[in-house]
Amino acid sequence: MRILGISALAGVEAFLREHFPVEMAQQPRVMQGMDAAAALIGDGQVVAAASQERFDRIKKSPAFPFQAIDYCLAADGLGFDQIDAVCFNFDFGRYKRVYDGHDIAQSYWRRCLSPAAIRERLASRYGRVPPVQHIQHHTSHIHAALASFRGGRALGIVMDAAGEIDATTVYLLEDGGVQRIGRYPIVQSLGLCYSLVTHFLGYAFNEDEYKVMALASFGDPARYAKFFENAIHLQPGGKIEIPLLSVNRTFADRLFFSESLHRIREGLGFDGTQRPIDDRHRDVSAALQRRFTQALFHICRHFAEETHARELILSGGCAENCAAIGELRTSGLFDHIHVAYASGDEGTALGAAAAYSAAHGKPILMPDRMPFFGPAPRLDSVRTAVARQADGLRIETFASTEQMLDEAAAEVAQKKIIALCDGRMEFGARALGNRSLLALPSDPAMKDRINLAIKKRQSYRPFAPAVTVEDAHHYFYLAPGESYPYMTMLTRVREDFVQKLPAIVHVDKTARVQTVSRTNNPMFHYFLTRLKMQTGMPIVLNTSYNVNHQPIVCSEEDAVETFRFMDINSLYIAQSRVYRVPADEVEQNRPS
Repeated sequence: MRILGISALAGVEAFLREHFPVEMAQQPRVMQGMDAAAALIGDGQVVAAASQERFDRIKKSPAFPFQAIDYCLAADGLGFDQIDAVCFNFDFGRYKRVYDGHDIAQSYWRRCLSPAAIRERLASRYGRVPPVQHIQHHTSHIHAALASFRGGRALGIVMDAAGEIDATTVYLLEDGGVQRIGRYPIVQSLGLCYSLVTHFLGYAFNEDEYKVMALASFGDPARYAKFFENAIHLQPGGKIEIPLLSVNRTFADRLFFSESLHRIREGLGFDGTQRPIDDRHRDVSAALQRRFTQALFHICRHFAEETHARELILSGGCAENCAAIGELRTSGLFDHIHVAYASGDEGTALGAAAAYSAAHGKPILMPDRMPFFGPAPRLDSVRTAVARQADGLRIETFASTEQMLDEAAAEVAQKKIIALCDGRMEFGARALGNRSLLALPSDPAMKDRINLAIKKRQSYRPFAPAVTVEDAHHYFYLAPGESYPYMTMLTRVREDFVQKLPAIVHVDKTARVQTVSRTNNPMFHYFLTRLKMQTGMPIVLNTSYNVNHQPIVCSEEDAVETFRFMDINSLYIAQSRVYRVPADEVEQNRPS
């Protein structure tokens, strides 16, 4: 059985720009339907999965994911008419009555959210459409996490800004069953509150929350603690209340949370969009992060005591708050925490298909597989991409991938910065070795060089380390063999290595570690072992191969064009190395 999962709504951005141009000019990302994606499951296995942003080059793209769908079909050599079922990551059909009573609200449901609108989008491109299933949004999220979970009895928590009407859903997972045991509506959304404060601070809603999380480490949470204690009430029985989310009255205000934003500005007492960033921005970030963490603990502790579950599974956008999750890990509340490799809405394309597959007797169980589900570069296409660029790029090929990685490790050991773009592209927000920029973590100049000159991003943001799983506990406070292969967990750096690994240690002495296994990520593991032979440490600074506000590279053309733009030394791709020719040599070779 071939199941196509899709993360999308029908034309939300265009509708909102048509009806609410002023609000969309101010808050263009306060909408659902972003992180469009597609995933294809066949006979209980993930065949392909990719985000639309990787193809249309729009970060967190809200476009209907036709390009991602076409990629998934092509990866399995299928036509759309060979798909057995199509599964969507929202089920707004049952909530039509919520949008009754207002002409624009009814039109919004009919044109953007309804099953008919989404089916029409598919039919406009593919003609005949197979049976379409609409899976509840949080059900899609939890099944995205279960696809990589090892199994057993666990507490499952999905937390994001908003699903259909819920913001947090709690599940008990046992004996293959998924039982909902708790839910929190949108007016109790920790994720939405975090995003609104992100917007207040002058960052992008539904995109830049991780910047606020990083900034929080530099602030004093006490300064604005009282504001956030009043904003987020923790009540008995794991309950929470967020009064500022209940103050929106009109349909437009409920869409854009305009009155909530007004209350935040009024309560904090300054214009957060002003630059440069000062102590007020840092202290608000710190207070927000602390209160978010307290609320997360409040929910987790209640349901852990109620269920006696010792395993925790997390998905939804809030699961990407690795600082809070890292504190959960060290608290002892759970024996192990598993975070989905695609926690954002792109992951619900996979989760929707996985939920349908599980309901038909074929659960997706892939705990040891890395999420390398995207397209892989081809050498002939790399050659073509290099030839299209302005003169000054050259390409050399290697006899094997291992030989290519030997050369790549040697360059990194020499304090050079390289791009590694090889194998199938990662699914999810993290580059895990197949679309990565790599540098020496022991060089203190690397962080500033990559942040300012290459990635064009804020200097306070940290970088993550990748390390062989068998060696990770020597450098980080992890148990021997403790594994976080998807770069989803924050941990402290051991004191002996804080000064030795300055490029990957955050101001609070933490790092979001990626453990790399010979079993499920053999080529990246090989690279790290070769690097260890030359530097003494199997650790590399690993950040995504993209510049700020652009998606991770996908095609060969993207990879070569990004290399030309960046001030890095080499691009290793498809068993080849792309490099620059010195300017004087280029000039000598020009025809007279």
